[in-house]
Amino acid sequence: MTTVYLVRHAEAEGNTYRRIHGQYNSLITQNGLRQIEALRARFEPIHIDTCFASDLFRTCKTAQSVYLTKNLPLHPEKRFRELEIGRWEDTPFGYLERFEKQDMDKFNFDERNWHVDGSETWEEYTDRFLGGLNDICAAQEGKTIAVFSHACVLRGMQKKLLKTDELPFCENTAVSRLRWEDGAVMFELLNDASHLTPEISTAIRQQRLKQGATDRADFSLWFEKAADAKETYLAKLRDKTVGQLVLGSGETKDTGVILDLSLDAPVRGRRFGQQLLGQAVCTERRRGAKRLAATVPERNADALHFFRENGFVLKEHTTDGAYLEMDIEVRPLP
Repeated sequence: MTTVYLVRHAEAEGNTYRRIHGQYNSLITQNGLRQIEALRARFEPIHIDTCFASDLFRTCKTAQSVYLTKNLPLHPEKRFRELEIGRWEDTPFGYLERFEKQDMDKFNFDERNWHVDGSETWEEYTDRFLGGLNDICAAQEGKTIAVFSHACVLRGMQKKLLKTDELPFCENTAVSRLRWEDGAVMFELLNDASHLTPEISTAIRQQRLKQGATDRADFSLWFEKAADAKETYLAKLRDKTVGQLVLGSGETKDTGVILDLSLDAPVRGRRFGQQLLGQAVCTERRRGAKRLAATVPERNADALHFFRENGFVLKEHTTDGAYLEMDIEVRPLP
């Protein structure tokens, strides 16, 4: 018999930027790092023989909560990747809710019948995951292993094995435990995130985003490129413009610059700023930038807090204000 701990990755860019990330390689957020520390404390008294993870950065980084503290090697496994999302990769949720709502509803509520160009089907990605799980369990007979993976493949695998759609929510870093023997599986714990305090729970933090919402389109932005000489993106909530992002170039091509990131007063305080930041990060990353910079007036305490809370580091004080940078390059882990 093999004991398996299945763990979803910590909060990553797609979760807080509200962008659909399948096999897009994204970074862990500052809050995600706090979740990893909570996960490390949870696993400290638990014996683990072997540690596996999807080979994407966000799962490998989360797996450090186990393999580093227990002095184990990490075994990356492509079969534990998130589903291949096809042409939807790195698209804001708000765009899909506005322009592809029928397919988005299938993705959320009827995934067995969902498919877009270039994506895997439900059968393909659940069979892929289960094939990998069966192989490593057979090879690790009698041991206790940890597997770090992603929400859609974990939820799909659970639905297939348990033959039910009624599952507890799979929060970031949620833990399941199962026993495997000769291909037969028995779950003992399902999507438990009791190690997270309310302050670092992604689900609880996003409740502010959903205040007053009657539909998912009420808390997800999409972006329209403005017809001007600047790199300006209008932030849209349904069809209303509620903010803007203006990008520029740094002294080198490795650095993108945020010239303006602003929201209309009625929508402030609902975490929409992270979605604007996500548009900046993903746009500049596609161009090959390794870092993102912003200069903030010293008197603007709210803006300084926002950038620091979301991963920016103060580099210097200039006559124009505080100059901050954030690394956006996804580097292989050592």
